[in-house]
Amino acid sequence: MTKSQKTTVKISVEDPETGKNILLKLQNMNFLAAGAFSNVYRGIASTDNGEKREVVIKKTWPKKKGKSSEEDILEMLRRLKHKNIVMLLYSYQKTHKEVKLITWQLFRGQAHLQRLEVCHRDIKPQNLLFNPETGLLKISDFGSSFVQSPEELNSYHVTRYYRPPELILGSRRYGIEIDIRSCGCVFGELLKGRVFLAGTSSVNQVEVIFDALGPPTNEDLKEMRVSNSTSTPIIQNYKMDHNKRSLNFSYLFEQSDFQQEDVNSRVMNEKISLEDMKKATLILRRILVYNPKNRFAGDKLLTNKFFSDLFEGKVVREGDKNIGCLTKKDLEKVQRGDKTTTHETHETRETCE
Repeated sequence: MTKSQKTTVKISVEDPETGKNILLKLQNMNFLAAGAFSNVYRGIASTDNGEKREVVIKKTWPKKKGKSSEEDILEMLRRLKHKNIVMLLYSYQKTHKEVKLITWQLFRGQAHLQRLEVCHRDIKPQNLLFNPETGLLKISDFGSSFVQSPEELNSYHVTRYYRPPELILGSRRYGIEIDIRSCGCVFGELLKGRVFLAGTSSVNQVEVIFDALGPPTNEDLKEMRVSNSTSTPIIQNYKMDHNKRSLNFSYLFEQSDFQQEDVNSRVMNEKISLEDMKKATLILRRILVYNPKNRFAGDKLLTNKFFSDLFEGKVVREGDKNIGCLTKKDLEKVQRGDKTTTHETHETRETCE
């Protein structure tokens, strides 16, 4: 969520005083501050009975799974109700991230943009709108977008965590395939339950990528059209992670205490089965490759059997919800090339939006 972005969303929260879950509507949530392990937002929260109040929400990425010590302390302080101490109003944890549903729609949207030769150039979770009731995802914020052309482009684009290695290495002749790489990072984030590749700077970001994929080959560098003056010193100064904690993303399904200690190999998502995580990792490895031409996407990805249960009538959403905005017709359209640019029917739009 950027500083200027506003949003409205409903979340289920727990009232620490009664222990009951209530539905809370958040409105006009604006970014307030950021820290090493959290972001802070400010806005208005209202309950179903119409009660409204101004709130500050802290979104955290804890070092360990489960309830944090900070939450325990805040619950204790709430009971004391001191006038000079912040009061914990509600607490909540994110429910199961519907990885397949979100990822399929994200890559379908990206494929549509690619057919139109439109490069978004800033795919990230903050620029994705997700309706928790229907499951519909939409790509938003086209402020950095461009239509493909042979002209040289500025390489300083895409938010760091989702920035493709060719941009970090100074490429000025890149294509729409950079969006595939960013979509893959979002996919990885959904699997991991936290930022997938978290570098502390542009140079460290590409080093984190090297740790996961190994350094690029000369052929990779050629296909990425990198700048020699930018890439050569970075590659020469790179020091390999001899512990190989994040290599090939195997940590996603082979989590150990040793890997839990490192931010780049710590998995926080407990809602995905081991078998699904293994299958997802295999796909992720095909998406996040150096050579832009070889990145797995488009119709081949969307018709992969990994996503087949989305179209088999099975319940895959949290709380036994049916998928409201994805049917076999969507899959059939993809199989036929998904080239339609017409709007859906009025009835479908009312269901999905």
